[in-house]
Amino acid sequence: MSDSQSQSCQPTSPRQCARGCGFFGHPENKFLCSKCYANYLKEEIAKSAAITLTSSPCKMPQDSTANADLAAECAPAPAKSNRCFCCKKKVGLMSFVCRCGRTFCGRYRFPEEHKCDFDYKATGRKILAMENPAITADKLPERI
Repeated sequence: MSDSQSQSCQPTSPRQCARGCGFFGHPENKFLCSKCYANYLKEEIAKSAAITLTSSPCKMPQDSTANADLAAECAPAPAKSNRCFCCKKKVGLMSFVCRCGRTFCGRYRFPEEHKCDFDYKATGRKILAMENPAITADKLPERI
C-alpha cells in the first residue's frame, strides 16, 4: 500500500466544531456538529432565497410580441374587494365570490342576477370527461 492510500483509510481524529460550540464536528459537515450544520444549511437557504427575491424573477422580453401568460404571471395578485361588484354595497363577512372571480352581496350572488360570464356548461363537461373516461373493448379477443 502506498502512503496516500493508507492515510485515506485511516479515520481522522475528532475535531471540535468549527463554530466553537464544544461538540465534535464531522469532515462531511465542514467540521460542524449536527446542530450547527443544520443552522448553517438554514442560513444558506435563506441567503439563496434572498438573492432570488432581490433579482427580478420576471424579465419582460424586449420585443413587443411578449406572451400574455408571462405578463399575467408577473402581475401582482389583485386585492380582495370588500364591495359588491354590481351595487358597490359593502359586503363585510357576508361576501360571495363567484367563479367569475368577482365579489357580490346576497342579492347578486346568483349567476343569473349579475349576468355571470363564466361558462358553467364547459366546466361541467370537462369534469365529466375527466371522471368518466371512455371504456373500450380489448383489441385481442383471444386474451383471457
